[in-house]
Amino acid sequence: MSVPARLLTLTLLCTAACERAPAEGHARLDLRHTRQAGGQAVARWSGDSVTAEELARRLGEMSPALRERYVEPQARREYVQSMARFDLLVRDALARGLQDDPEVVEATKRALVGRLMRAQLEEAPVLVSDAELEAAYAARRDDFVRPEAVRVSHVFLTAPRAEAARVADARKRAEALLARAKALPATDFAGFGALAREHSEEPRSAPLDGDLRFLTEDALAHTYGPEVTAAARTLADEGTLSDVVQTDAGLHLLKLRARRPALNLALDDVREELRVRLEGEKRSRAWAEYLAGVEQRLSLSVDPDALARVPLDVAAPMQKPTGPLPGTVPAP
Repeated sequence: MSVPARLLTLTLLCTAACERAPAEGHARLDLRHTRQAGGQAVARWSGDSVTAEELARRLGEMSPALRERYVEPQARREYVQSMARFDLLVRDALARGLQDDPEVVEATKRALVGRLMRAQLEEAPVLVSDAELEAAYAARRDDFVRPEAVRVSHVFLTAPRAEAARVADARKRAEALLARAKALPATDFAGFGALAREHSEEPRSAPLDGDLRFLTEDALAHTYGPEVTAAARTLADEGTLSDVVQTDAGLHLLKLRARRPALNLALDDVREELRVRLEGEKRSRAWAEYLAGVEQRLSLSVDPDALARVPLDVAAPMQKPTGPLPGTVPAP
């Protein structure tokens, strides 16, 4: 059969194939530059070409600095030849059947899913109304309006104020612990935490290295006494130690970890921040609904009994990979 006849036969076969939908799980890809007819070819090869219109578009998408490289005709020719050679290599890879290579298949599937996610998450319009913004601000008001808070670590020794002898004994121990704490660098919170774990007699905070987390002055006073709040207020810099502080319950040593300034942000101050957050939440919900619809439409099911019978030995050595890892749906 002559070359023109073979080309005609191939064209007819492709045309016939294009009239039939691909089987499930199969794809038909048109990898040509000239997927749409028309245009003046600047480079041709069997069944395809680079047109002047495509080249102009590609050059226009470059930065001005990069575009300067192709002012000279020879440089422009080399660029077009490089584009063509790339597609000649694609054609040769197809001729070798590499489109069925597991690595190529997996990369194609990942690219398809990535493009689908962008289409679903980014290109689909998401509208957030003023009423939704107001409701979100009200629901999350604590994120935007809150009083100043302080975070201190403490060592606590039980010594009720009314028991003088017990207070005297606890004060000796507290003064000794204070001397040890002062010998530590100001930023050595781990060292102070070790003292709290070993010596503090408050069961809630001792396992946490004495860390009381962030508390407002009112919360600190309510939980530990106004004397602790007053002492914490005098600690100016991170790592500063208090003197021994006596409350009705006992004696405290305080070490300042951090201060969190008060916030008083109105809705207008955080409107765009909230809008972006709500848009992201809506996109995530829409993606979840879309996934559920695809699963239902394509009849996804998981057999729990068969799944349970799949062997899994966590102690077994790693085996040599037989191919690329299968794709999984990333979080939106």
